[in-house]
Amino acid sequence: MEDKVKILDLDFVFISYKEPKCEEHYADLLNKVPWAKRVHGVKGFDNAHKAAADLAETDFFISIDGDNLIDESFLLQTLDWTKTNPKHVHRWRAKNVVNGLIYGNGGIVGWHKETCLGMKTHENAVDEKGKRDFCWTVPHANLHNCYSTTIINGSDKQAFIAGYREGVKLSMNQGQPIDPKNFKKDVVPSNMVKLMTWMSVGADVECGKYAMLGARVGCYDLALTATAESCTLELSELEKNWELWQDKVDTELEVYKNSLTQRLGLNVVDLDANSSKFFKFTQPTHINRGVQDLEN
Repeated sequence: MEDKVKILDLDFVFISYKEPKCEEHYADLLNKVPWAKRVHGVKGFDNAHKAAADLAETDFFISIDGDNLIDESFLLQTLDWTKTNPKHVHRWRAKNVVNGLIYGNGGIVGWHKETCLGMKTHENAVDEKGKRDFCWTVPHANLHNCYSTTIINGSDKQAFIAGYREGVKLSMNQGQPIDPKNFKKDVVPSNMVKLMTWMSVGADVECGKYAMLGARVGCYDLALTATAESCTLELSELEKNWELWQDKVDTELEVYKNSLTQRLGLNVVDLDANSSKFFKFTQPTHINRGVQDLEN
């Protein structure tokens, strides 16, 4: 590979499954990146990304999730491979439309085809860490800049599933479940902030309460039962889980708040619409730096 490559010279692959607004988001991507390709409806996270790698014609390609809207400023960037390893997964931050968090979840991802095709994660994993997510078994460059918005509230179900997956992942330490007795001590402090935000903020936007509930249920299931891990492997399992909570959001928010407070000592709160708006308003403005600057 050349030492430098323009983002505009890379293949983009849009990966969608059943996201409520995926057609709208794909149309938006094509308006910005007319050469973008698409993988749709492939079952399994690992399989879908391998299908994207097969479709890409450049050695390094960009994947865009079906619930993601990109900022066109990303297209003006140039990657310098003397700064980061092109074989590592490059994950830029995204802003979450429900809770205002800005981190790697749902963001733009850059893949080397060789890395993507060779990994074994989720439904194809050979170890427990690999089953849970890409981030613990595939080398990553977690990057500072935010170049997109992740729209997870196209429906109550989508919001619940997004919250559930993050509730599970943020309740782990390096991909491992945590002893409930040590939960508050062993969760990485930055992950604890994200987890509490997922569980408490979002009542001001459509379907936001379902994202909050999903995060609470995911945390509870992982920390206090043995049911969460299979549900993070594939969307069909998460959809089955969703049916248990449909149309019960207010009651179940209260139930899970009490359980997480009593059993894990977490200070979960129910921020109403005005409080959620205020919380997001008070967060510091994210300032981008170099396109390959790593997270602090």
